[in-house]
Amino acid sequence: MGDARQIRVTIFGAAGRMGGEVIRGLANDDSIVVDHAVDLAGSAGEIIAGIAIEADGPGVGDSSDVWVDVTLAVGAVEHAERAQEHGIPILIGATGFDDDQLSVLNRLTNAHIIAPNLSQGMNVLFDLVIRAAQALEGYDIAIIDTHHRHKLDQPSGTAKKIHERLLTVGAESQTTSVRIGEIVGEHRVMYAAEGETLELIHRASSRSALERGVAPAVRFLHGKSSGSYTMADVLGLDK
Repeated sequence: MGDARQIRVTIFGAAGRMGGEVIRGLANDDSIVVDHAVDLAGSAGEIIAGIAIEADGPGVGDSSDVWVDVTLAVGAVEHAERAQEHGIPILIGATGFDDDQLSVLNRLTNAHIIAPNLSQGMNVLFDLVIRAAQALEGYDIAIIDTHHRHKLDQPSGTAKKIHERLLTVGAESQTTSVRIGEIVGEHRVMYAAEGETLELIHRASSRSALERGVAPAVRFLHGKSSGSYTMADVLGLDK
């Protein structure tokens, strides 16, 4: 299970496409050990990067230092409440929360990060969209959110986050969602005025881009007992 210096992590949603990427990414990080890889009972016994998937249930992961959730909204809320009960920091990478679920997450008292996108590049873009909006006052702004055909939420949690970030500086935007093929994810933010257009684009060609922020976030949360944080805190970006 690793030595005492390693951070012990439980991953929920481990058998999904994103969960598998998280397991493989953390397996190559010497500072972290995957204590438990958890998913629905039907996935129990599946092996990913040498780690066996376990069925979810009471007590699973309670001895870990940090939890990582990449399930769907309902599961993420359940795990967030369990993490709070046990005082365990949690990184939530799920999206698609409704208002009631967000209300629960906003009341969490344990240390947590709710990240609609774990890509380091995307979280830099969250910072850049505000800088551009402030410099280009009065420009029309559009967000184009493109993902694979299997993605359920429209717009994506990332597109919603971009919209929310723009609102913090009084910039309105319109969002268009496209669900097509097997595109991992592309977010394009367009600023347009008469005679010119500026575009900021983030493309994820592999889910490895999305899991790359997990290890830094786990290290950031380790040892923290309370507080609501963001990937901007993890990366040292201005909010």
